[in-house]
Amino acid sequence: MGYHNNSTVQSNDGNFKRVPLSDVSNKVHYISHDHNITSGKQTLSKSKQTSYVGNEYNLGVTKENDDENINAFVKWKEDDRDIDFDILSAGSDKYIDIDKRNIGKHTHTGILSESLSSSSKGDLYEELVNDPYNELKHSNDIDSYEIDQIDQRSITSENDLSFQCNDPLRPIYNSEIQDLLDSAYKKCHKPFPDLQDQDTYDVVMVVEYSDDIFKYINELAMKLSPDPYYIRNQKELKWSYRSILIDWIINVHQRFKLLPETLFLTINLIDRFLSKKECKLNKFQLVGITALFIAAKYEEINCPTLNDLVYMLDKAYTGDEVLEAEMYMINTLDFEIGWPGPLSFLRRISKADNYCFEIRTLAKYILELTLMDPKLIGANPSWLAAGAYYLSKIILGFITWSLEHVYYSGYTQEQVFPLATNILEICKDAKSNCEAIWTKYSQKKYSRVSTTVDKWINLAEEKLSDQEEPDAY
Repeated sequence: MGYHNNSTVQSNDGNFKRVPLSDVSNKVHYISHDHNITSGKQTLSKSKQTSYVGNEYNLGVTKENDDENINAFVKWKEDDRDIDFDILSAGSDKYIDIDKRNIGKHTHTGILSESLSSSSKGDLYEELVNDPYNELKHSNDIDSYEIDQIDQRSITSENDLSFQCNDPLRPIYNSEIQDLLDSAYKKCHKPFPDLQDQDTYDVVMVVEYSDDIFKYINELAMKLSPDPYYIRNQKELKWSYRSILIDWIINVHQRFKLLPETLFLTINLIDRFLSKKECKLNKFQLVGITALFIAAKYEEINCPTLNDLVYMLDKAYTGDEVLEAEMYMINTLDFEIGWPGPLSFLRRISKADNYCFEIRTLAKYILELTLMDPKLIGANPSWLAAGAYYLSKIILGFITWSLEHVYYSGYTQEQVFPLATNILEICKDAKSNCEAIWTKYSQKKYSRVSTTVDKWINLAEEKLSDQEEPDAY
């Protein structure tokens, strides 16, 4: 256990704690989702780090669903290999469970950096693949899931905007990144027909038009992206309610064995609709099932019937209400349904690794986890696919991000690293916060990739904790 007093942040041994962010070059876009440290959303330049010394930032801590804001002073400094984040002092007497909140431990930026420092697949991967999987026994009975766990009494007039309206994550762009993108294009782009490329002989791949196709769907994806701040206009909704709804939708989606594209399109339709219309809490589940109904019609060959979906609602709404909501949603969205999800981009990126099935399966799990994060609402699906694929390669021990990966993804390592760091934070608590997704991918047919990620994170944390302890203050 740990505590805050009026001047210090301490653990149970009375020592100050340092959070190392090892080998993160000159960029730190996001530090810790658990701590919600505002400074983590700023770009720190090596030449300007001293300007951050002594600045005051906000550290949000949650205990028993009560948000407490604690003002902490932070200091940035650099030695030969590390950039350190020190909590120097705080002005609060609120009790904090340091073990639960992970204060004083390394962040996942350190985990990624430690993995990238390896020149081969490394010890973490070897330990992981040599450790036999345990059989998981998790019930996936949707009937036991109660969507009404949303507590209407928790609605507040302020709508917790200080928590809800975090700035969305976006890739960075500069002249150096553009030069690298141009270099990748010149080296990897082959004029049609490329007789050495197997896709040239596959008429389904339409290689001669692939560049134009992906340029178009990239533009379409941004055109049909939701407002990342739409929760400000929702008087009765919170991001946490959205997570509960998505968890329920994933269970319904899995029950009907629908395509992954249907799930991503469903969430896009929900977010875009809520960007344009205010929704009452008692109609929130209706919005979710209606979006699933529309997405299934668009993506599936055999979609669930109206009666099937009404049954899953446990008679909360009638078939006529779903049909009426369907008409209303389609008209609100101006009949623009064809949002290209991240899976098309994921398949294209995987060409750099000869369409590796292992990496792509793990990346699909990671992509579904991104659905839960409000900071990634409205993010370009091509960037999400690149970040998920990049993190999957690291977890599986393939640590290179070559010019081919840059060419097929459209993003450099500098652009996807901050995203992968953020996603890794989500992965850490996926079993508790994203139960439906974690359980789904713990099955044998998905190679139990959710347990693979958990094992990798545990091994990485153990390896980092075995290193030299930081000096106490």
